[in-house]
Amino acid sequence: MSVIALIFIFCLMLFLRSSLLAPFSNPAQGASISLGFILIFSFLFGKQINRLKLPQITGFILSGIICGPFVLNFLSGEEVKNLQLLDGLALSLIALTAGGEMRIVQLKRNVKAISCILIFQTVMIILGFVIFGFLGRIFLPFLSEMPLVQGFVFSLLLGILSTATSPSTTIAVITETHSKGRYTDLILSTAVVKDFVVIVIFALFLSFSKNLVASEESFDPGLFLNLFWEIGGSVLLGIAIGCGIILYLKYIKGEIAIFILSIAFLIYQVSQNLGFHPLMICLIAGFLVENFSSQGEKLILAIERSSVPIYVVFFSISGASLNLGALQRGWSLALVFVVWRGLLKFAGTYIGAKLANEGSEVQKYSWTGFISQAGVALGMAIVVERTFPQWGSEFKALVLAVIAINQIIGPVMLQKLLYRVNEAEKKVL
Repeated sequence: MSVIALIFIFCLMLFLRSSLLAPFSNPAQGASISLGFILIFSFLFGKQINRLKLPQITGFILSGIICGPFVLNFLSGEEVKNLQLLDGLALSLIALTAGGEMRIVQLKRNVKAISCILIFQTVMIILGFVIFGFLGRIFLPFLSEMPLVQGFVFSLLLGILSTATSPSTTIAVITETHSKGRYTDLILSTAVVKDFVVIVIFALFLSFSKNLVASEESFDPGLFLNLFWEIGGSVLLGIAIGCGIILYLKYIKGEIAIFILSIAFLIYQVSQNLGFHPLMICLIAGFLVENFSSQGEKLILAIERSSVPIYVVFFSISGASLNLGALQRGWSLALVFVVWRGLLKFAGTYIGAKLANEGSEVQKYSWTGFISQAGVALGMAIVVERTFPQWGSEFKALVLAVIAINQIIGPVMLQKLLYRVNEAEKKVL
């Protein structure tokens, strides 16, 4: 039935953009009409993609590409730009969810393995991409054309984004296969902690990179003061927001979903004006609510109830805003980065698990549970695009291509791992 509905919506979208209705169309209403149809179309398309055992996020991105200015042009470039106002809201909700999934009690059971795997994965991937960018300057035209400092920043931020894993995709695969056991707990806990660490590292190095580029390679004494303001202010505001959410959920309780949406949007707007990091603020707030109050479940439930349409639009618009020309030129490079990232994931996981005295199977195979990427990495790519407009679009196009590939192969690899270690209860048909 949903296939028929999807085809009907698609045909209706084509009819609305046909020349027959051009005399009756109102350009001022184009964005609102497009938003309604892209919401329905992307949601149904994501459902169909999910039936192929792929994440719905992949379907949302693909539907955005199909409807975007480079394919069907149902969404024009100007309409895509107008609808990107929802990006901030979605980014805040993603970070709140990541913080809310950080449960101290669960983390204590695997603290040694998580720490070793996380440290070695993160260090090896970031250094690996910086070295790759430095050695590859002569082979990569877009890097060779950049000043050395900006090329370093490009490679550094790409390495940081490459460390990110998708806890939501990991949870979806574990839920689907009804997996339980040592491997399942280790992979899920590490994936969640990694998102926390990656967002903190990203916020720190984004501030450093922004000030480094602005200083034009000369030392600026105010650089560290700016870092202190941006990071310290983000932490303090995150604590304040977290305490405010706890008090609201405990004493007021009414219209929780609307309250969370309002807070998420407010955080993004205020942080932009003050120069803080919205991802870090929301991450800290979610972490506080989950671990220092009894309101964590209410927070996650409220986000789940209100976030679906926001996420649909967010990922759809991200796909629609993708420059397919740049993406087409970057597919071969994206494949190289996917392979390089996979090798670094394996090496970092193997060394970390070995130092944590984990078994040989954990050392050899658990890296396959950290391939998927989704919301956090995409959100950070959008932040980079806005922070560095000179090369941000090429950066985002490359990252989105890498994410798309990893979102296809990642769930499959994790599923195979869970069956291999006999922690999946049933076969997925």
